[in-house]
Amino acid sequence: MHATAGGQNINLDAKEWAKKLSDPSDKKNLASFKLDTLLTGRDSATIINFINQLAKQTSSHPRYFIARYNCLVAKELSVIYHPQPEFLPFMEDSIKRQVTHLLEQAMHDAFILDDDYLAAYVSSVYGRAMATYQNTEKAVMYMMYSADLYNKVGLFGKWSTYTVLGEMLWRVREYQKSIQYTKIGIPLLMASGNPYTTRYVMMAYNTLALAYHRMKKYDSARFYYSKGLALTSKLKEKKTADIWYGIINGNIAQIDYAEGKFTDALPKFIMDYQTNEQLGVYDDAANSAQWAAKTNLALGNKKEALRQIRECFRLLHKWPQADNYRQNAYETAAQIFNALGNKDSASYYSGKYNALHDSIEKEIYESSTGISELRLNNEKDRYNIQKLEQEKSGQLQKRNYMIGGILLISVIVLLLINRQRQKLKFKSKMDEAEKARISNEIESARRQLKIFTENIVEKSNLIERLESQLQNKIATARETQMIHDLSHQTILTEEDWLNFKSLFEKIHPDFFDKINKHVDNITQAEQRMAALTLLHLTTKQMSAVLGISPNSVIKAKQRLRQRLNVQTDQQAEAFIENL
Repeated sequence: MHATAGGQNINLDAKEWAKKLSDPSDKKNLASFKLDTLLTGRDSATIINFINQLAKQTSSHPRYFIARYNCLVAKELSVIYHPQPEFLPFMEDSIKRQVTHLLEQAMHDAFILDDDYLAAYVSSVYGRAMATYQNTEKAVMYMMYSADLYNKVGLFGKWSTYTVLGEMLWRVREYQKSIQYTKIGIPLLMASGNPYTTRYVMMAYNTLALAYHRMKKYDSARFYYSKGLALTSKLKEKKTADIWYGIINGNIAQIDYAEGKFTDALPKFIMDYQTNEQLGVYDDAANSAQWAAKTNLALGNKKEALRQIRECFRLLHKWPQADNYRQNAYETAAQIFNALGNKDSASYYSGKYNALHDSIEKEIYESSTGISELRLNNEKDRYNIQKLEQEKSGQLQKRNYMIGGILLISVIVLLLINRQRQKLKFKSKMDEAEKARISNEIESARRQLKIFTENIVEKSNLIERLESQLQNKIATARETQMIHDLSHQTILTEEDWLNFKSLFEKIHPDFFDKINKHVDNITQAEQRMAALTLLHLTTKQMSAVLGISPNSVIKAKQRLRQRLNVQTDQQAEAFIENL
């Protein structure tokens, strides 16, 4: 928590800052970033007083102001109530709920405004807050959404969005994406002027190296480990430098081990273990002790391996949250006891490894699928919010036209001389209003149809991904049900078909009338296939929509070609597009 020195004042005009935070033309949200910088390091009493003053100000664009104000308050609450030292988990549940509510409202306002610049900024703040709260799924989803939106509008977000996203993607084993976003973040970080640039760049290099390491691209991993190692000598804090010197050397030693260079790996593991035990970083020390035990076993030093794995368990007892390292320790212990001929102990640790390993794998799997589901839900939320806002706007527009009509009629009654002219003017306005309404309906339908198609593609990709992940293991009932549920979100009922047909005809008027004229007695199933063909969906995507197998789709396409009297799918598509 910040100090609470009440005598410190902040020279800020709340009225002026409310005006800046309300500015829709501030596409880069520079006022928000500048205000963050000015508040950094201030005591909590001063910050809270300024925030309270800011809340009392009026705004010409209240949604912009509220969205940015909520982000400011959320960030300051997370800083004020974060435990020390910083690596400890955030524990204040009431603050988590308050911050989450503020950021949900900010996202809601950004969606209503349909402002990609504002949505990119808000989702960046939301994602980093969720990372602080160790909510991996929401953190990855919102930071990735922010990065994609910034790319869409041709800007870059704050460097930490990319580097933190890269680290969290590594944790859920999305190594290629981890590399992609971390590489974007490093040059932004170097240009930021952050006082801890060297430290954060070193950590980003380590993230890149870890991703390449897990992909078994050892040359690239060694390259980035070396760059990170070189920066440890430039760190101002000796303790931090020593910790990271040990960690990175331990990571390099893992590559030595993978390449069979056991004598090169062992002294690095021992140095990392001894250094970080002395500095109190017990999780890393335990991991290196486990690796030293594994290396000694490979060298035939069974007794020393046993001593070191026991030392590993002693250190893990001091850091109970390190499940991944504990899993590795169980596996190595089983290997050591098996080599020593102690089958009972080997079986005991093997069982503990299998149970913990399955639990970790399940958590990673659920995080990965959860991220995909959150991304789909986020897009649906944006669409629904904007649709509701359009409906409200339409109602207000209708009311305004009614008032205008009443006033116009009154003017016509009072000004008989201009009666004919006023009638023509009124009719012209109503015609324009009708054109605008029809145009809005067509645009809304186009958006809905686009989202419908994109959701089909996203769902198909998610199903393929789930099936790929399950290909080499026996699926649980829950996993099988998840795939089944996803693959059967289709147009099955008459109501589904009528809703889809209504939406489709807004974009392609008279399509079904035309195809009925060209093809005698065409069935409803063939009409559906023709419509999906016009949307350029793949066979697999058509299968997902119609709730039938890909083979059934192929047969349905063949029947449609016969009805259209064409030979190929390309000819069928050309025929349908020319209707």
